[in-house]
Amino acid sequence: MKDELTKKIREACFTCTLCGACCSGADNEVMVSPDEVEALMQETSLSFSEIAEPYPDWMESPDGTKITFGWVLKRGADGNCLFLRDNRCTVYASRPHICRTYPFMLDGDELIISECPAVGCGDSADAEETADALFFRRDAEDKEFFATEKQYQKHSIVSGSTVVIDSRGIHRQNTI
Repeated sequence: MKDELTKKIREACFTCTLCGACCSGADNEVMVSPDEVEALMQETSLSFSEIAEPYPDWMESPDGTKITFGWVLKRGADGNCLFLRDNRCTVYASRPHICRTYPFMLDGDELIISECPAVGCGDSADAEETADALFFRRDAEDKEFFATEKQYQKHSIVSGSTVVIDSRGIHRQNTI
């Protein structure tokens, strides 16, 4: 399976051109796990709430309860990733899994390639490393999903509250 994935990544001919397009604009939501936020906290000395905000898709029940599952990196006033400076990632060593594998992702065993100006412009020299990172990302995302599901099942949510549920529990939000 890894050999086939590596081959597909090579065929995409992707080499990052450092254009910053993936880190820019209003549609660059980067989902992050609590573990990834902690790594960023250690690298930057920022707090959890300075790095991440609730995933913006809220489910609302008739009693006013609002729930979302997970976190996304905050963006600056310009809509760009908080950690993007001069088209460079200021937290490169601690960047989230999604950033390490972009423009690739796995849907089950199927390789999905997002739109990126650099696809088709290079030699995918690090295809094997990217394949390993994709498997690691998929496993980490699956682990986060199942742990979040377990938290959802074991906790009661106070009617009318606004909460974020992740692998570590339920986090009450004061405002959205």
